[in-house]
Amino acid sequence: MVAAASPETLANGGSRIAGPDGEWLVAPSGPTEKLLVATIDHRRVLEERQNVDPGGHYARADVTRLKVNRRRQNLIDRLD
Repeated sequence: MVAAASPETLANGGSRIAGPDGEWLVAPSGPTEKLLVATIDHRRVLEERQNVDPGGHYARADVTRLKVNRRRQNLIDRLD
């Protein structure tokens, strides 16, 4: 029943190019075939890397834990 209610084209492609900040440099092209080209300013890449928040709200000790097992590991387990 779901397939019958779906449109004939579920996804029309729509290639696009996004900049380092996620904004479209080239908007979705639709179902037409074409070559998309854009120039990216590499300084913008460095600027956007500053927006990464490794020590902020993603660093949640209540949901993330690193456990290190320092015990010697055996390559062979013997079953006697």
